[in-house]
Order: sequence, then C-alpha cells, then structure tokens
Amino acid sequence: MYPVKKIIPVLLCLVLMNASCVNDNQNDLFPRVIIPDSLIQGQVAFFEFDSSLYDKLGNVDPLKFRGNLKYSRDHNRKDNGAVSLDGLHDYLSGFIGKYDSLAISLWFLPMPNNKRAILFDYGVGQFAAGLDAITSATVPAFEMYIEQDTARWTWSGKVDYFYWHHLYIELGDTSKPPRLYVDGYMPDTVSRPWKLNPVNDLFYLGRPSHTDFMDTLLYRGYIDELKIFNKFLTDEEILNLYWGGRE
Repeated sequence: MYPVKKIIPVLLCLVLMNASCVNDNQNDLFPRVIIPDSLIQGQVAFFEFDSSLYDKLGNVDPLKFRGNLKYSRDHNRKDNGAVSLDGLHDYLSGFIGKYDSLAISLWFLPMPNNKRAILFDYGVGQFAAGLDAITSATVPAFEMYIEQDTARWTWSGKVDYFYWHHLYIELGDTSKPPRLYVDGYMPDTVSRPWKLNPVNDLFYLGRPSHTDFMDTLLYRGYIDELKIFNKFLTDEEILNLYWGGRE
C-alpha cells in the first residue's frame, strides 16, 4: 500500500491535467476570432464611453446625458470606461440617423430590479429592448425582450444580474425576423419580420422615450461600447464583437 504523502501529489497532478484538458476543449469549441473593427463594414458610430460621449468615428453627434453623469469600471476592468446609470433620472439621448437596416451592439451590466427596465428606445417608441425581471427566492435573474409598438417577443432563457453581457440586435429587415444575440449566441428566433419606420431618429439609452413610467422602470446599471451599424453583421462578426471585447 502506497503512503498517503506519495498519493496526494499524484492526485493533484491528475486534477491539474484534467482541468487543462477542459480549458483546451473549451478553446476548441469557442474560438476567439478577432477581426479589427475597421474591417467590419457598415459601422456608423462607436461610443467607447472612455470619459466622453463622442462618437469615435466622427459620423454622429455626441450623445447628450440627462442627469448626473458618472463613469465607472468597464467590462475589461478599466477605470472610467463605462457609463453608470442610477435608474432614476440619468439617461443618454441623441440622433443616430434613419436607416432601412440598423444593428445595435453594446455591453451592459444590470443591477436587480423588480419590474421591467428599458435598455434602449429608438424612434420614439418604435422599437425598444429591455429586461423583464424574474422573481426568484434564490438568484435574481431577468429575461431579454424586444418590442415594437404593441408587439413583443421575450427570450425565455434566464440571464444573471451583476455580470457584463453583450447584446446585439437587428432592426428593420422587412423580409426576415429580427435577430437577437446575447453573449455571442442567438437564443431563439422571432416568428415574423418587424418593419422599422421611425417617426424620427431619436435614440434613448437607459429609459423609454415617453415620460410615463408607471408600467416600467428606468435601467439601473452600466453601459459600455455602444456600436451602431447600418447593415446586419455575419455570425463571425457578431462573435468577434463578443470575444474581441473580453480579456
């Protein structure tokens, strides 16, 4: 019978080898395909939120902040790289242009709420995306939803609070349903196309365009790297937005 002191180092080596194999398999299944942003055609605006509200590409006017502007640590753990919203009166607004096809990419870290929270609103209520809170006795969570006028589609997959998530949403395709990706994956598909005809090109980030907040709460959390595209991206480009923004 082998002494215990000799067996323990062997067991530790086996555990470490197994862990390394798991990581290798994960890298094989989910490769990090890095494509420079400059190669993604159709990008019309990029708000990095590195202590400023200016479009890095120079195509869109600066976003306006209503309330008490605060910056915080971003999804790459860099200080002053993300906008902090308190869920009361702090929100961003601006004009991003009218396009037949529009795709929005952003990182967000939500804080818990007990109702619904609007993440963004485009065209004064024409199209919105947000979070529906799920009541849980253990871990608070939410579901993503998108809404156009009175039509709404909700993804049934639960997403955690307190973590950074990447969101990619397409708007305006008259022949195909809009696609929604959360953390690089498309959770489900909408049953019908949604046509985008905004009455204007106003864009609200962190709250709805209307002032009646009886049926919804403002978004409370953090926003990072807002990107606007006037075309729909490929699966590879969408994955790059997710993996390329992680360290």
